[in-house]
Amino acid sequence: MTSIHLNGHHRKALAGLFRHPASHNVEWHDVVSLLNHVGTVTERHDGALEVAIGADRITLKRPHGHDVQGEELRDLRAFLTKAGFSPESHPPLDAADEGGNRPCIVLIDHQHARLFGLRDDDVDQFAPRVLSPEDADGSRRKLEHRQGNDDHDGGHAEEEDAWYERIAIDLEPAHRIVVLSDGKGRSSAGAYLVDYCKRRHPALATRIVATERVDIAHLSDAEIVAAGIALLDAEPMNAQENG
Repeated sequence: MTSIHLNGHHRKALAGLFRHPASHNVEWHDVVSLLNHVGTVTERHDGALEVAIGADRITLKRPHGHDVQGEELRDLRAFLTKAGFSPESHPPLDAADEGGNRPCIVLIDHQHARLFGLRDDDVDQFAPRVLSPEDADGSRRKLEHRQGNDDHDGGHAEEEDAWYERIAIDLEPAHRIVVLSDGKGRSSAGAYLVDYCKRRHPALATRIVATERVDIAHLSDAEIVAAGIALLDAEPMNAQENG
């Protein structure tokens, strides 16, 4: 089993599962993707998953939140270790190992972030990786109102920083990043992402080479990629010089 190749996303999920204390940046769909890759996953009528790797079996209940926790996490760690999958046998790839010269085009609003160019499994690399905040509709976020601010559209939902942290972690393999977003000023999720990276991940922020406001509702995936590539082509300088 250990001869199975794990890509960067699978290795990142594996490392997160074994991290102490338990990571809150490993999403359930990433765990399922890892398990589908190394074994066979069957969903039961009650929503639980039966996972087989070789002759070994485990049953996992779908978590209430995003993360696997508690006894199921301990059982899953033991199950994967027995099958030959651990951070020691499959350490995370750094940006150079994972093809770190690749660009990434981020399309983001307050409901979703779509990352184009970071897929390295057996699909089109420009099929987007989609991340959503736990509070996707913003109903639990406080709305701030500012008057007389030209860069503000009248209301701003307090941001869910855990979501931006997940996006930043996923962007680590990218060498040059373009951020496309709607809105402007504090109402722009793209502007908040850039500011968050500057505050929390300054090295990553230097790799954001361009940002642009776009009409998300009327752009196809092909148009998004084309717009992002045009911005990348217009910014030939090394991303490190952008900071």
